[in-house]
Order: sequence, then C-alpha cells, then structure tokens
Amino acid sequence: MLSRTIQHSLRRSAAAFTKPLTAATSPHLQTRTYAQQPPKDSTPAESEPILPTDATASPLENASTTTRDPPQDAAEQPGPSTGSRSRSKTGGDGLPRSAYVSSTDRRRNAMAKYSAYAALLGLVGGTLYLGRDLEPDEKEVHPTIGSGWDEFFVRVKARSNDFMSFYNEPPFDKLLPDPIPEYGRPYTLVIALEDLMIHSSWSREHGWRIAKRPGLDYFLAYLFQYYEVIVFTNQPEAMAAPILQKVDQQPGYIMFPLFRAHTRYVDGKYVKDLNYLNRDLSKVVMLETNPDAWSANPDNTVKLPPWKGDANDRDLVALIPFLEYIAAMGVKDVRPIIKDFEGTHIPTEFARREELIRMQLRKELGQKKTKSKGPPSWMVSALGMRPKDDQEEDVKTFMDLARERGQQSYLTNQKHLESHREDMLREQQQAEKEMAEQMKTSLSKIFTEGLPKQPGQ
Repeated sequence: MLSRTIQHSLRRSAAAFTKPLTAATSPHLQTRTYAQQPPKDSTPAESEPILPTDATASPLENASTTTRDPPQDAAEQPGPSTGSRSRSKTGGDGLPRSAYVSSTDRRRNAMAKYSAYAALLGLVGGTLYLGRDLEPDEKEVHPTIGSGWDEFFVRVKARSNDFMSFYNEPPFDKLLPDPIPEYGRPYTLVIALEDLMIHSSWSREHGWRIAKRPGLDYFLAYLFQYYEVIVFTNQPEAMAAPILQKVDQQPGYIMFPLFRAHTRYVDGKYVKDLNYLNRDLSKVVMLETNPDAWSANPDNTVKLPPWKGDANDRDLVALIPFLEYIAAMGVKDVRPIIKDFEGTHIPTEFARREELIRMQLRKELGQKKTKSKGPPSWMVSALGMRPKDDQEEDVKTFMDLARERGQQSYLTNQKHLESHREDMLREQQQAEKEMAEQMKTSLSKIFTEGLPKQPGQ
C-alpha cells in the first residue's frame, strides 16, 4: 500500500516538471526569440550562433530559426583585429610566407648566417692574434712598442702595416746588383718609359698605336758612354717588356729594366723610390714626367713635360749636353745641380750659361793675347800656316773638348757595332737558345726530382 502511494507521488511530480510553461502558469515569462547581434570586435566567422529562448521550440524549429550564411575566409575579409599584420605574414592564399621558401633557399640562408658568424669569429681571433706581445725579431724592428694591454692596438696596427707592406713595397731591398768598379760608369740614369721614351694613343681607325720619340736611339747610344742606363716604368712587366724589346734592340743600351712590381704603392699611387736601387743617390739622375713617381726623390729628378707624340720634338736630344756635363765634370753630388736648374727649360738654360762661360773665356784670352808676344801673322803665313783669329782660339771651352771626345767615341763605337753586328746577333740568339734549354731542364727536373734542396741539406 505504501509503495503504491510513493509511485503515485512520483508520477505527479514528473508530470509537473514536464508540463510546458505558459503565460497562465508563469505571467513573468513571454514566448520571445532574442536575435543577439555579434560584437563589433569579432567577425561573423568568430561569433557563436544564438539559440532561441523559447523552451517549447522543437529541435527542428531551432535549426530553422538559426540558419546563417557560411563564414567567409578571413584572408579575404580581414577584421579590425587582423589588419596588415596578417597580410604581411601570409601569402595570397592565406599560407605563411615561410611556406614559400624552398629548401635550397633555406640552406643558402643558413650558410650565409654561419659564414657571418665564422667571419666575425675570425675577425675577433685575428685581432687577438695580432695584438699579442712582440716576438724577439719583431722587437728589433719596433723597439718602442712595449707589452701589455695598454699597447694592444699599437701592436695590432704595427703588425697590420708590416703585413700590408709585403704587397705595397718592392719585392727586394736591393733592386739592382752591386755595382762593378771595373764597369767604368759611376753614374746611373733612370728613364721613364711612358710619355718620355714612347707615347701610346688610341683611335677608332687604328686602335692602339705606340710612337717612339725622335732621337731616342741616339740619346741612348750617346749617354751609354757615361751612364748606367735604367728604364723604370709603372706598367706591368707583361705589357712593358715587349715594348722595351722593340725600343732597345741590338746591342742593348738598357742595362736593367724595372717594372710596376718594383715600385711602392702609396695612397693609390705608384712611387719610383730610388732608395731601393742599391746605388749612391748622389750619382743617380732620374728623368720623369709623373709627379707621383718622383715624390720620393724630387732632388734627383729632372722634371720634364710629357711628350704627346710630336714628330718634330728635339727636347730629348737637346738634353744631352746637360747630362754629359754632369758625367764629364765628375760632380760629387748631382742633386744641387739639378736643383739649380729646377723650374727652367734645361736645354735653353744650359746653353745660355755655357755661352756666358764662353764669352768670359774669350775676354780672358783676349787680354792675355795683348800682353803676350808672338810671331807676327805675316811670318806664320810665310811658313805655310794659316793664322788663327781670336774667335777660333778662345771659342772652345772645357765642355767643347769633352763633347768632341764624346762624339769621337760615339762614332767609333757605332762603327765597331756595325762591323760586328752579325756576330753579336748570332751570340745573342745562341744565348737565348741556351737559356731556353736550361729552363726546360729545370722544369723537367722539378717534375721528376722535385724542388731543389737548399745548400747543406
């Protein structure tokens, strides 16, 4: 009986909970559907659907009342929260930009990054290595540089300059061999090649053409009697050597050629430093047209204007009396003489001074003649001799006599060379052939026996 009563009560309770709520049972509730708007900060794709609040609505009614358009792609219509940041990090189809980088590009980027790290590490390590304390042999070169961190950067700078000097300085401390006393030429004449001995020009019709200065052969042959002739050019050897072979043919008046490798490179300029010649600078004369080239030794340089290819030029031959005077007089130091003629046209100025000396000599000889007694002119004529007038007696100076000896020596040498030219050409060809054979033998020995060992090994 009790159990039936409990079951009846449970049925009534369940019926009360399952009964629909209406306006009659609950006057405060109304059957409305709230269509909630999405917030302004969110996109339609991000907002959640709002279900109706009608408790009596069936599942089918809920689905029909909440039907919406499908969400649009965020990449096509970005909201305020996405903005340009999403566009910069994604491509046109919404993928991140990293998705468009190939594996090859990734490897290249990684290699570039590792190379930058390695370069930075090498720079730091190299700086520390250059800044270490000086070795005993380095202290001899830099005695004022001490040790410790206070002079760390001083040591770095000193070692860096020493390293760069290997490329900026000449390859040897002595560019020429030691002079031979028996050679008989105590003076050295250094001549520039470009715009002094030759002139290069280019035209659309002919291309590159090289002209040799008028009188160059006579200039070299005549001064070869007094000077050790050196040609010093800032052109590479591969370009200048063939030109010198054409300019200085048999017998070869140029003793030693020097090229760009023998110059100093200072502030982007090629300097012809005569201190490396292994010659006494008081006996060295340099003919140069480039101010950068003579900057190390301006006192030894005869500064000449560049020759531009004029076929009627005679300045080079006109310079011979001045250079002959230096050698014939045996001056102890050529630098004061060159300094005295600086800023003048040397051939003209030297001829003017020589004429003044000749006039003074004429005057002195004329005064002596009035005091001295000699046979009368009629007696000289009776003996079959032609009397010399005053002008013929006093016209020759010391330089005139030296010039006569030089001319006679030049003619004798030219006659000797002309008569033995074939023999000399034959000897030169034989020497070139022997040199080529020696080079082949040396190369074959290197390939078969290896590099030659140092003496004592």
